[in-house]
Formats: sequence, C-alpha cells, structure tokens
Amino acid sequence: MGSRGAVRGSGRRRAGRVGVGLAALLVGLLGTGCAAFDTEDDVRRARELAEESYPGELEVVDARILFPESTGSEVTLAIADDPDAAVRFRIDAAEDRCDGGPNCADALGKAVDRARREAGQLRAMRDAFDGCGHPLLGTDEKLTAPWIEARVTDRTVDDVLARVGACVQRWVTARAERDPGAAPEWVTVNLAAPGVADDLPEAKSTLPTVVRFTHGRRLAALAQDPYYVAAYPVGRDADRTVDAAAAGLRIVSPFEERQAFSRRIDASVLPALRETYPDAVTAGGAGMGVWRLEQGTVRRMRGYVLFCERPPADGKQCFGDLAALVSSDPAGRDAEVVRILTDIRDEHGVLRLPPR
Repeated sequence: MGSRGAVRGSGRRRAGRVGVGLAALLVGLLGTGCAAFDTEDDVRRARELAEESYPGELEVVDARILFPESTGSEVTLAIADDPDAAVRFRIDAAEDRCDGGPNCADALGKAVDRARREAGQLRAMRDAFDGCGHPLLGTDEKLTAPWIEARVTDRTVDDVLARVGACVQRWVTARAERDPGAAPEWVTVNLAAPGVADDLPEAKSTLPTVVRFTHGRRLAALAQDPYYVAAYPVGRDADRTVDAAAAGLRIVSPFEERQAFSRRIDASVLPALRETYPDAVTAGGAGMGVWRLEQGTVRRMRGYVLFCERPPADGKQCFGDLAALVSSDPAGRDAEVVRILTDIRDEHGVLRLPPR
C-alpha cells in the first residue's frame, strides 16, 4: 500500500488473523457479504479521516479484510449527497498507511473524486439502457460491460442487435460528452435470458448503487448459465457512430460446458481433417477459445480448431501448427471444416489467426 500519515488508532497487529482457517474465512465472507474479522481499527481510522476531511459528508457502510494479506481492510463509504457513489478506500491502521496518495487524507480525497466519477459513469449507463427499454441488471467493476435481458433467437437476433445497438449509441454519446477521449473502439453488452432478473441476489439496500450493481454474487448469478455477448464497433468520427450492422455475437458458457464442447468438436472435426491429413491430432481445448455466431443466426457459429499434421515425436503435446476454421452448431456437433490455415504462427511461435 501507499505512504504513511499521522499515527492514529491502537496500532495493534491482528494477532492470529492469518491463522484463521481458510474454510472458516471463506464461509464467513461468503455468508455475510462483508468483513467478518477484525476490521474495527481500520473502520475507526477511516471514520476519523472522513470526519476530518469531509465532516458530515461520508459514512462507512461496509468493510472487508484484504485476504490473504495479514493487515489492512477495504472500507466502503457512502457520500451523503450522492447515493450512487461508493468510496472504496484501502487502509491499514496498524501500519498507518493508505492506498492512493502520499498520506491518508490525500488518498481519501482521491478515492472520493474517483467515486463521484464512477457514479456519473454508472448513471450514464443506466440512463442509456433503462431509457431504451433494456433496464440495467448489473455491470463489471470497471463499468464497461453492462448486463441486460434480451430474448435472442434466430427470429429475433437481428432485431435485438439493432435495438441494443441503439442503446449502446446513447451510452457512447453520453460518455463522449462527459469525456471526449473516453469513447472506446468496441463496446460489449452481456445479454442474459429473460426472467433472470427475477432471482438475482441483492446486496444490502443501504449500500451505494455502484456496489449493488457490481455485487459479486449478483454477477456470478448472471453468468452461471450460458449467455450471449454482443460486441459493437465504435467509429472514430465526431459522432462516435456505433455500427450495429457490424455487431458480433458470441455465446459464453460455464467451464464444464466449454470442456464438453471441446471434446465434441474434436470428435466431429477429426474425421474431416484426416481425409487430408490421415495422422492428424488436435491440440484440444478448442472450446476455450472464442467462437462467434454466424451473422443472422444463433444456430451456427465459427471458431478455430488447432491441430498437427501428425503426433509430435517423443509423445510431446500437439500445440497446433495448423488451424481449421470450423462451423458448428452451439453444441459442438455437426461440424464442418470451412478451410485450413497453414501459416498460423510468427517467427517467435506466437499464434496469428485472422478474423473469422
């Protein structure tokens, strides 16, 4: 962490904290959603700093230990005049130090400024998506990847991408107005199945909006089943035009499902590869790569399967010196080899695959 300020608090070490059993620690943290062990000194010091620098403006609403570190906590404070803002502040009363500045008062000031900026960013995101009929369900902590609901089928896919693209345009425009240099080259939106919002876990209602929308258990629930990710290119023109017609769509599945997909893809593709390369072996793990849905459908997608013309000598693993561009259904069956790529690595062995 950062530098030291004037010594406050008891300064005592958290004796025995490292010795607390890992299982008990995790159960405590997951069960309560906040700090369970000895954050008192850090919270006390954070309150002192808040009252010194922002009298009556900040309130401690949460704290968690910085596991696996032996001292220090992340303290979250709410701002009285901005219920959306979350001041996340790392402080160690035992060592009298804080992250983010030359001293604790300065670090807190920077954390407050950052919290106000993030709250503005969240409001821009919510206004954009709520205002065009796709209420925001959650977002990553960087506030760059929103979650919304959308029913994606072969019949609706083009309409969904166009409608969500209009929301993205509102959001990109609002971001550019706040910070002209903030417009990204691409924007991704996570599309959860309709009805998911009904069962999402909620963080404590007393926490700032930013915390509630980036709540870990909420994001985990959103990602527990397969979902779609739409990616929109953003133009470099003055209006930062979002090209919804060029949007790409992919499916993200849990790890076990991607493993199963990999096995099925290998079994489906190998017979076709061996028509040209009789001794071909696949590198495996194709499902861990990026597979994008073909334009206008959710029934077919494309990705790469790496393979070797023959098994490497001495029983070594095949990492792939050839690649097959493959079209498949989302289950990894009924695969077709679109084409074979032979020059796929640079002089350093780094993989270089063209867009699909």
